[in-house]
Amino acid sequence: MSRNRHGRRDSRHYFEWMEYASEDLDVAVRLAQDGICNNAAGFHCQQTIEKAIKAYLIFVSGQTVDGHNLSWLVRKACKFNSSFNRFISETAMLNRYYVECRYPSDNWETPDRAAIEHHLRVTKDLYEYVCSLIYDDDYDSDDFDDDD
Repeated sequence: MSRNRHGRRDSRHYFEWMEYASEDLDVAVRLAQDGICNNAAGFHCQQTIEKAIKAYLIFVSGQTVDGHNLSWLVRKACKFNSSFNRFISETAMLNRYYVECRYPSDNWETPDRAAIEHHLRVTKDLYEYVCSLIYDDDYDSDDFDDDD
């Protein structure tokens, strides 16, 4: 599902989505450093990817897309850029972090540090890829190094 803002294209609205994605990425990194908030870190990885892909879709189509399923969002992005295919399986794993990690469940096991570190690498890779597409020459991936 998609929507136009008042019948017009969203134009530069994608920058706002990227700002929110950047904030979620920063929170995920900080929580992962503690090693005690892995569910929350995973949730913010999921949110980073969701917002970054939505920003990309606004960038290429001018329309805001509803939905939280990362695999579905990546497939939509693939329609504009087949390079997003490399993220399909990884984002499928992160889909569970939208709901299941935030509520008690018999079917959820809190991820260990290694799993969160893997999810962070995937999240940073996808986020930086979207930044390279949207910001072009103005993007410097060194702004998001772990050494901050």
